[in-house]
Amino acid sequence: MSAMSDPLLDGLQQHLAAGGNVQDALAGLAQSELGQTDPALGLLSQFLARREQTLERDLEVQENEEDRLEARARLEEVRRLEEARQLEEAQRQERRRARLERLRLRLEELEDDLAACQARLDELALALGACPSCWGEDAGCRLCRGRGRPGFLRPDPEAFRRWIVPALPEREGSPPTGGAAAPERTAL
Repeated sequence: MSAMSDPLLDGLQQHLAAGGNVQDALAGLAQSELGQTDPALGLLSQFLARREQTLERDLEVQENEEDRLEARARLEEVRRLEEARQLEEAQRQERRRARLERLRLRLEELEDDLAACQARLDELALALGACPSCWGEDAGCRLCRGRGRPGFLRPDPEAFRRWIVPALPEREGSPPTGGAAAPERTAL
């Protein structure tokens, strides 16, 4: 066996001296004439070929696994981004709902204020005998046809006492109006 392995060792040494690796050197020797005449080298050649195929399959499986892991990582990142987007959208919707609720409450306040102002204007129109709908400013008014300025109707006595009399200055000798006297103006 030592006579057979000498050419093998010589070939390996030459290949390694040239900067190659052992596996490439053995594969090269196995494919040469020496590999065809030496049965041990032929077996070694078959072993190396099978080993190379196994390594290639393992490498392919590893690359597929890396691709699969990379795809899974991308999918997980997409899922996290989607969750973050959904959370952000939910927070935005909650802010919109809160803002809408504040606007709804403000609208209710304004509607209440408008109703109170309209009631006061109606009472004042009664006190002055004016049309409560347009105060005589709308020729298309169904109630007065634009003629309902103050004095158009007979003033309501109670509304007049409540809204107008307190604003009139008290004259000497006249009965008290029950309202506060108008403040006197002072020159500065």
